[in-house]
Amino acid sequence: MNLQTTIDLDLKHFFHWWGAELAFLVPQRLKNLLSDQAGILVFSAAGADFDVNFDSQVATDRPQSWRIDGNNQDSYQQLKAQNPDFEKTECLLRLNDNQALTKIVYLPAAAQENLQQVVGFELDRYTPFKADQVYFAAVPLGKTEHGQLKVLLVFTPKTVLDEQLAKLQALRIQPVRVDYRHACTTGSATVPNYNLLPERFRPQANTLAQALHWLLNGLILLLLLAVLIWPVWQEGQVVDMLKNQIKTLEKDTRVIEEQQHEIDALRQQTQRLIDIKTQSPSLVAVLNELSSMLKDDTWLTHFQFAENRLQIQGQSASASSLIGLLEGSEFFNNVSFVSPLTQDKATGRERFQISMDVSAPPPAAEVSNEEPDISDAAPEATGDTPNE
Repeated sequence: MNLQTTIDLDLKHFFHWWGAELAFLVPQRLKNLLSDQAGILVFSAAGADFDVNFDSQVATDRPQSWRIDGNNQDSYQQLKAQNPDFEKTECLLRLNDNQALTKIVYLPAAAQENLQQVVGFELDRYTPFKADQVYFAAVPLGKTEHGQLKVLLVFTPKTVLDEQLAKLQALRIQPVRVDYRHACTTGSATVPNYNLLPERFRPQANTLAQALHWLLNGLILLLLLAVLIWPVWQEGQVVDMLKNQIKTLEKDTRVIEEQQHEIDALRQQTQRLIDIKTQSPSLVAVLNELSSMLKDDTWLTHFQFAENRLQIQGQSASASSLIGLLEGSEFFNNVSFVSPLTQDKATGRERFQISMDVSAPPPAAEVSNEEPDISDAAPEATGDTPNE
Protein backbone atom coordinates (compact mmCIF):
# COMPACT_ATOMS: atom_id res chain seq x y z
CA MET A 1 0.00 0.00 0.00
CA ASN A 2 1.34 3.46 -0.93
CA LEU A 3 0.09 7.04 -1.22
CA GLN A 4 -1.42 6.28 -4.64
CA THR A 5 -3.70 3.56 -3.24
CA THR A 6 -7.41 4.46 -3.26
CA ILE A 7 -9.15 3.61 0.01
CA ASP A 8 -12.59 2.16 -0.80
CA LEU A 9 -14.40 2.20 2.56
CA ASP A 10 -17.93 0.77 2.53
CA LEU A 11 -19.40 2.16 5.76
CA LYS A 12 -22.64 0.22 5.45
CA HIS A 13 -20.84 -3.11 5.14
CA PHE A 14 -18.43 -2.14 7.93
CA PHE A 15 -21.19 -1.29 10.42
CA HIS A 16 -23.12 -4.41 9.48
CA TRP A 17 -20.05 -6.53 10.23
CA TRP A 18 -19.25 -4.58 13.40
CA GLY A 19 -22.85 -4.87 14.66
CA ALA A 20 -22.84 -8.61 14.05
CA GLU A 21 -19.60 -8.97 16.01
CA LEU A 22 -21.00 -6.97 18.93
CA ALA A 23 -24.29 -8.90 18.86
CA PHE A 24 -22.33 -12.14 19.13
CA LEU A 25 -21.04 -11.02 22.53
CA VAL A 26 -24.52 -10.29 23.91
CA PRO A 27 -26.13 -13.22 25.82
CA GLN A 28 -28.95 -14.88 23.88
CA ARG A 29 -31.54 -14.28 26.64
CA LEU A 30 -30.77 -10.57 26.67
CA LYS A 31 -31.05 -10.43 22.90
CA ASN A 32 -34.45 -12.14 23.08
CA LEU A 33 -35.65 -9.56 25.62
CA LEU A 34 -34.45 -6.63 23.56
CA SER A 35 -35.64 -7.99 20.22
CA ASP A 36 -39.23 -8.26 19.04
CA GLN A 37 -38.28 -11.27 16.92
CA ALA A 38 -37.82 -14.83 18.11
CA GLY A 39 -36.43 -16.49 14.99
CA ILE A 40 -37.39 -17.20 11.40
CA LEU A 41 -39.99 -19.58 9.97
CA VAL A 42 -38.85 -20.84 6.58
CA PHE A 43 -41.63 -22.11 4.29
CA SER A 44 -40.78 -24.36 1.35
CA ALA A 45 -43.26 -25.82 -1.14
CA ALA A 46 -43.71 -29.59 -0.96
CA GLY A 47 -46.28 -30.32 -3.63
CA ALA A 48 -49.58 -28.85 -2.42
CA ASP A 49 -48.22 -28.62 1.15
CA PHE A 50 -45.48 -26.58 2.80
CA ASP A 51 -42.50 -27.68 4.83
CA VAL A 52 -41.86 -25.36 7.78
CA ASN A 53 -38.42 -25.03 9.39
CA PHE A 54 -37.92 -22.98 12.54
CA ASP A 55 -34.60 -21.18 13.01
CA SER A 56 -34.64 -19.83 16.56
CA GLN A 57 -30.83 -19.67 17.01
CA VAL A 58 -31.44 -21.26 20.43
CA ALA A 59 -30.71 -24.90 21.22
CA THR A 60 -33.90 -26.86 21.94
CA ASP A 61 -35.06 -30.46 22.13
CA ARG A 62 -38.39 -29.99 20.36
CA PRO A 63 -38.81 -30.59 16.61
CA GLN A 64 -37.63 -27.78 14.39
CA SER A 65 -39.51 -28.77 11.20
CA TRP A 66 -43.16 -29.46 10.38
CA ARG A 67 -45.39 -29.91 7.37
CA ILE A 68 -48.67 -28.06 7.04
CA ASP A 69 -51.55 -28.94 4.75
CA GLY A 70 -51.87 -26.42 1.94
CA ASN A 71 -55.56 -27.22 1.53
CA ASN A 72 -56.39 -26.69 5.20
CA GLN A 73 -56.64 -22.96 5.93
CA ASP A 74 -56.36 -23.55 9.67
CA SER A 75 -53.28 -25.76 9.58
CA TYR A 76 -50.86 -22.90 10.23
CA GLN A 77 -53.02 -21.41 12.98
CA GLN A 78 -53.06 -24.79 14.70
CA LEU A 79 -49.27 -24.93 14.47
CA LYS A 80 -49.01 -21.44 16.01
CA ALA A 81 -51.33 -22.49 18.83
CA GLN A 82 -48.90 -25.30 19.69
CA ASN A 83 -45.89 -22.92 19.50
CA PRO A 84 -46.73 -19.53 21.07
CA ASP A 85 -43.28 -18.09 20.31
CA PHE A 86 -44.16 -18.18 16.58
CA GLU A 87 -46.00 -14.90 17.18
CA LYS A 88 -42.65 -13.09 17.22
CA THR A 89 -41.15 -14.87 14.23
CA GLU A 90 -40.64 -13.63 10.69
CA CYS A 91 -41.97 -15.76 7.83
CA LEU A 92 -39.69 -16.44 4.89
CA LEU A 93 -40.62 -18.24 1.66
CA ARG A 94 -37.74 -20.25 0.24
CA LEU A 95 -38.07 -21.31 -3.40
CA ASN A 96 -37.02 -24.79 -4.52
CA ASP A 97 -34.88 -25.86 -7.46
CA ASN A 98 -37.81 -25.98 -9.89
CA GLN A 99 -39.09 -22.53 -8.87
CA ALA A 100 -36.10 -20.21 -9.38
CA LEU A 101 -32.73 -19.94 -11.09
CA THR A 102 -29.42 -18.20 -10.51
CA LYS A 103 -26.79 -16.87 -12.88
CA ILE A 104 -23.46 -15.13 -12.40
CA VAL A 105 -22.98 -12.09 -14.65
CA TYR A 106 -20.18 -9.56 -14.92
CA LEU A 107 -20.91 -5.86 -15.38
CA PRO A 108 -18.86 -2.66 -15.50
CA ALA A 109 -18.10 -1.23 -12.07
CA ALA A 110 -20.13 1.89 -12.89
CA ALA A 111 -23.32 -0.22 -12.98
CA GLN A 112 -23.26 -0.68 -9.19
CA GLU A 113 -24.95 2.68 -8.57
CA ASN A 114 -28.09 1.63 -10.48
CA LEU A 115 -27.64 -2.13 -10.44
CA GLN A 116 -31.32 -3.14 -10.43
CA GLN A 117 -32.17 -0.78 -13.29
CA VAL A 118 -29.19 -1.89 -15.39
CA VAL A 119 -29.96 -5.59 -14.92
CA GLY A 120 -33.67 -5.07 -15.55
CA PHE A 121 -32.93 -3.20 -18.78
CA GLU A 122 -30.78 -6.05 -20.15
CA LEU A 123 -32.44 -9.00 -18.41
CA ASP A 124 -33.44 -10.60 -21.72
CA ARG A 125 -29.73 -10.85 -22.59
CA TYR A 126 -28.91 -12.88 -19.49
CA THR A 127 -32.09 -14.98 -19.20
CA PRO A 128 -34.82 -16.33 -21.49
CA PHE A 129 -37.27 -13.90 -19.83
CA LYS A 130 -38.08 -10.23 -20.08
CA ALA A 131 -38.13 -7.97 -17.06
CA ASP A 132 -41.95 -7.95 -16.87
CA GLN A 133 -42.07 -11.77 -16.78
CA VAL A 134 -39.98 -12.44 -13.68
CA TYR A 135 -39.18 -11.22 -10.20
CA PHE A 136 -35.44 -10.81 -9.90
CA ALA A 137 -32.74 -9.61 -7.55
CA ALA A 138 -29.23 -8.52 -8.51
CA VAL A 139 -26.81 -9.26 -5.67
CA PRO A 140 -23.30 -7.70 -5.93
CA LEU A 141 -20.54 -10.12 -4.94
CA GLY A 142 -17.61 -7.73 -5.21
CA LYS A 143 -15.18 -6.79 -7.95
CA THR A 144 -12.94 -9.05 -9.98
CA GLU A 145 -9.23 -8.54 -10.50
CA HIS A 146 -10.05 -6.84 -13.82
CA GLY A 147 -12.27 -4.24 -12.13
CA GLN A 148 -15.58 -5.76 -13.23
CA LEU A 149 -18.54 -6.13 -10.87
CA LYS A 150 -19.48 -9.74 -10.14
CA VAL A 151 -23.25 -10.02 -9.74
CA LEU A 152 -25.41 -12.94 -8.62
CA LEU A 153 -28.68 -12.80 -10.55
CA VAL A 154 -31.59 -14.60 -8.83
CA PHE A 155 -34.89 -14.73 -10.71
CA THR A 156 -38.21 -16.59 -10.69
CA PRO A 157 -41.20 -16.40 -13.06
CA LYS A 158 -43.96 -14.17 -11.77
CA THR A 159 -46.57 -16.89 -12.26
CA VAL A 160 -44.63 -19.30 -10.02
CA LEU A 161 -44.07 -16.85 -7.17
CA ASP A 162 -47.56 -15.35 -7.36
CA GLU A 163 -49.02 -18.85 -7.05
CA GLN A 164 -46.95 -19.61 -3.94
CA LEU A 165 -47.82 -16.25 -2.35
CA ALA A 166 -51.51 -16.83 -3.02
CA LYS A 167 -51.31 -20.19 -1.24
CA LEU A 168 -49.60 -18.59 1.77
CA GLN A 169 -52.20 -15.84 1.91
CA ALA A 170 -54.92 -18.48 1.93
CA LEU A 171 -53.18 -19.94 4.99
CA ARG A 172 -53.01 -16.42 6.52
CA ILE A 173 -49.22 -16.35 6.27
CA GLN A 174 -47.53 -13.09 5.36
CA PRO A 175 -43.86 -13.62 4.39
CA VAL A 176 -41.48 -10.72 4.77
CA ARG A 177 -38.85 -12.14 2.43
CA VAL A 178 -38.50 -14.56 -0.47
CA ASP A 179 -35.21 -16.18 -1.38
CA TYR A 180 -33.88 -19.18 -3.32
CA ARG A 181 -32.47 -22.33 -1.77
CA HIS A 182 -29.22 -22.29 -3.78
CA ALA A 183 -28.70 -18.57 -3.12
CA CYS A 184 -29.78 -18.67 0.52
CA THR A 185 -28.54 -15.71 2.53
CA THR A 186 -29.80 -16.67 5.99
CA GLY A 187 -26.76 -16.82 8.24
CA SER A 188 -24.44 -16.20 5.29
CA ALA A 189 -21.74 -13.58 5.54
CA THR A 190 -20.49 -13.94 1.96
CA VAL A 191 -23.66 -13.08 0.03
CA PRO A 192 -25.57 -9.85 0.83
CA ASN A 193 -29.23 -10.10 1.69
CA TYR A 194 -31.75 -9.88 -1.11
CA ASN A 195 -35.52 -10.19 -1.37
CA LEU A 196 -37.59 -11.50 -4.30
CA LEU A 197 -40.85 -10.49 -2.61
CA PRO A 198 -42.69 -7.86 -4.71
CA GLU A 199 -43.23 -4.48 -3.13
CA ARG A 200 -47.01 -4.85 -3.05
CA PHE A 201 -46.72 -7.94 -0.83
CA ARG A 202 -44.26 -6.50 1.66
CA PRO A 203 -45.78 -5.61 5.05
CA GLN A 204 -45.83 -2.01 6.21
CA ALA A 205 -43.23 -1.30 8.85
CA ASN A 206 -44.13 -0.12 12.34
CA THR A 207 -43.31 3.59 12.34
CA LEU A 208 -42.80 3.85 16.11
CA ALA A 209 -40.61 0.77 16.25
CA GLN A 210 -38.57 2.06 13.33
CA ALA A 211 -38.13 5.44 15.02
CA LEU A 212 -36.89 3.82 18.23
CA HIS A 213 -34.68 1.52 16.24
CA TRP A 214 -33.05 4.38 14.36
CA LEU A 215 -32.72 6.43 17.54
CA LEU A 216 -30.79 3.65 19.25
CA ASN A 217 -28.72 3.11 16.14
CA GLY A 218 -27.93 6.82 16.09
CA LEU A 219 -26.70 6.75 19.67
CA ILE A 220 -24.55 3.72 18.97
CA LEU A 221 -23.20 5.44 15.87
CA LEU A 222 -22.17 8.49 17.86
CA LEU A 223 -20.29 6.31 20.29
CA LEU A 224 -18.58 4.47 17.49
CA LEU A 225 -17.61 7.77 15.87
CA ALA A 226 -15.94 8.88 19.09
CA VAL A 227 -14.04 5.61 19.49
CA LEU A 228 -13.28 4.53 15.93
CA ILE A 229 -14.07 7.05 13.23
CA TRP A 230 -12.25 10.06 14.67
CA PRO A 231 -8.74 8.54 14.40
CA VAL A 232 -9.57 7.19 10.96
CA TRP A 233 -10.86 10.61 9.90
CA GLN A 234 -7.66 12.26 11.08
CA GLU A 235 -5.61 9.79 9.09
CA GLY A 236 -7.82 10.46 6.12
CA GLN A 237 -7.16 14.18 6.41
CA VAL A 238 -3.43 13.53 6.32
CA VAL A 239 -3.86 11.29 3.30
CA ASP A 240 -5.95 13.96 1.54
CA MET A 241 -3.29 16.57 2.24
CA LEU A 242 -0.61 14.30 0.77
CA LYS A 243 -2.82 13.57 -2.24
CA ASN A 244 -3.23 17.32 -2.86
CA GLN A 245 0.52 17.75 -2.73
CA ILE A 246 0.92 14.83 -5.14
CA LYS A 247 -1.63 16.38 -7.51
CA THR A 248 0.33 19.64 -7.51
CA LEU A 249 3.51 17.75 -8.33
CA GLU A 250 1.68 15.76 -11.01
CA LYS A 251 0.57 19.00 -12.70
CA ASP A 252 4.17 20.21 -12.80
CA THR A 253 5.25 16.81 -14.07
CA ARG A 254 2.63 16.87 -16.83
CA VAL A 255 3.86 20.30 -17.97
CA ILE A 256 7.42 19.00 -18.14
CA GLU A 257 6.27 15.85 -19.96
CA GLU A 258 4.34 17.90 -22.50
CA GLN A 259 7.40 20.06 -23.14
CA GLN A 260 9.51 16.93 -23.51
CA HIS A 261 6.96 15.49 -25.97
CA GLU A 262 7.12 18.70 -27.99
CA ILE A 263 10.91 18.54 -28.05
CA ASP A 264 10.80 14.88 -29.13
CA ALA A 265 8.24 15.71 -31.85
CA LEU A 266 10.41 18.54 -33.20
CA ARG A 267 13.44 16.28 -33.08
CA GLN A 268 11.60 13.57 -35.01
CA GLN A 269 10.37 16.06 -37.61
CA THR A 270 13.87 17.45 -38.01
CA GLN A 271 15.31 13.98 -38.38
CA ARG A 272 12.60 13.14 -40.91
CA LEU A 273 13.49 16.20 -42.99
CA ILE A 274 17.18 15.29 -42.77
CA ASP A 275 16.40 11.72 -43.91
CA ILE A 276 14.29 13.01 -46.80
CA LYS A 277 17.05 15.35 -47.88
CA THR A 278 19.64 12.58 -47.57
CA GLN A 279 17.60 10.03 -49.52
CA SER A 280 16.30 12.40 -52.20
CA PRO A 281 18.57 13.63 -54.97
CA SER A 282 19.32 17.32 -55.30
CA LEU A 283 17.19 19.04 -57.93
CA VAL A 284 20.24 21.01 -59.12
CA ALA A 285 22.15 17.74 -59.60
CA VAL A 286 19.20 16.23 -61.51
CA LEU A 287 19.04 19.29 -63.82
CA ASN A 288 22.79 19.18 -64.33
CA GLU A 289 22.67 15.46 -65.22
CA LEU A 290 19.71 15.90 -67.55
CA SER A 291 21.20 18.90 -69.40
CA SER A 292 24.53 17.13 -69.88
CA MET A 293 22.88 14.02 -71.37
CA LEU A 294 20.45 15.66 -73.78
CA LYS A 295 21.94 16.55 -77.16
CA ASP A 296 21.66 19.82 -78.99
CA ASP A 297 18.83 18.54 -81.19
CA THR A 298 16.62 18.03 -78.14
CA TRP A 299 14.90 20.59 -75.99
CA LEU A 300 12.32 20.49 -73.22
CA THR A 301 9.03 22.30 -72.93
CA HIS A 302 7.86 20.94 -69.58
CA PHE A 303 9.66 19.64 -66.48
CA GLN A 304 7.90 18.18 -63.42
CA PHE A 305 9.70 16.64 -60.43
CA ALA A 306 7.85 15.33 -57.34
CA GLU A 307 8.42 12.47 -54.87
CA ASN A 308 11.50 11.20 -56.74
CA ARG A 309 9.49 10.96 -59.96
CA LEU A 310 10.52 13.06 -62.96
CA GLN A 311 8.37 13.75 -66.02
CA ILE A 312 9.66 15.69 -69.02
CA GLN A 313 8.09 16.82 -72.29
CA GLY A 314 9.78 18.24 -75.34
CA GLN A 315 10.91 17.66 -78.92
CA SER A 316 13.84 15.74 -80.33
CA ALA A 317 15.15 14.71 -83.72
CA SER A 318 15.29 11.10 -82.47
CA ALA A 319 13.05 10.76 -79.41
CA SER A 320 13.12 6.96 -79.48
CA SER A 321 16.81 6.97 -78.59
CA LEU A 322 16.22 8.99 -75.43
CA ILE A 323 15.10 5.95 -73.43
CA GLY A 324 18.42 4.17 -73.74
CA LEU A 325 20.32 7.40 -73.26
CA LEU A 326 18.57 8.23 -69.99
CA GLU A 327 18.75 4.66 -68.66
CA GLY A 328 22.51 4.86 -68.99
CA SER A 329 22.56 7.45 -66.23
CA GLU A 330 23.00 6.45 -62.59
CA PHE A 331 20.33 9.03 -61.70
CA PHE A 332 17.39 7.62 -63.69
CA ASN A 333 15.53 4.28 -63.52
CA ASN A 334 12.33 2.85 -65.01
CA VAL A 335 12.46 5.25 -67.94
CA SER A 336 9.38 4.96 -70.18
CA PHE A 337 7.22 6.94 -72.58
CA VAL A 338 4.01 8.25 -71.03
CA SER A 339 2.30 8.88 -74.40
CA PRO A 340 2.95 7.85 -78.02
CA LEU A 341 5.46 9.84 -80.08
CA THR A 342 4.04 12.42 -82.47
CA GLN A 343 5.74 14.58 -85.09
CA ASP A 344 5.61 18.35 -85.02
CA LYS A 345 4.79 19.56 -88.54
CA ALA A 346 6.41 22.94 -87.98
CA THR A 347 9.81 21.69 -86.81
CA GLY A 348 9.77 18.13 -88.15
CA ARG A 349 10.87 16.84 -84.74
CA GLU A 350 9.22 14.18 -82.58
CA ARG A 351 7.21 15.24 -79.58
CA PHE A 352 7.80 13.05 -76.53
CA GLN A 353 6.67 12.72 -72.92
CA ILE A 354 8.92 10.60 -70.70
CA SER A 355 8.55 9.55 -67.06
CA MET A 356 11.33 8.11 -64.88
CA ASP A 357 12.31 7.41 -61.28
CA VAL A 358 15.12 9.49 -59.84
CA SER A 359 17.43 7.84 -57.33
CA ALA A 360 19.87 9.45 -54.94
CA PRO A 361 23.00 10.54 -56.80
CA PRO A 362 26.26 8.77 -56.13
CA PRO A 363 28.57 10.47 -53.64
CA ALA A 364 30.88 11.56 -56.43
CA ALA A 365 28.01 13.25 -58.22
CA GLU A 366 26.79 15.02 -55.09
CA VAL A 367 30.12 16.63 -54.26
CA SER A 368 29.99 19.54 -56.65
CA ASN A 369 30.06 23.22 -55.82
CA GLU A 370 29.85 24.42 -59.41
CA GLU A 371 26.67 25.84 -60.85
CA PRO A 372 25.06 23.38 -63.29
CA ASP A 373 24.98 24.23 -66.95
CA ILE A 374 21.28 24.27 -67.68
CA SER A 375 21.57 26.04 -71.03
CA ASP A 376 20.72 22.76 -72.76
CA ALA A 377 17.64 21.97 -70.66
CA ALA A 378 15.82 24.71 -68.79
CA PRO A 379 12.41 23.56 -67.33
CA GLU A 380 9.45 25.82 -67.28
CA ALA A 381 5.86 25.23 -66.18
CA THR A 382 4.48 26.37 -69.57
CA GLY A 383 5.83 27.53 -72.88
CA ASP A 384 8.79 26.39 -74.96
CA THR A 385 12.40 26.51 -73.90
CA PRO A 386 14.57 25.75 -76.93
CA ASN A 387 17.88 24.03 -76.46
CA GLU A 388 19.55 25.76 -79.30
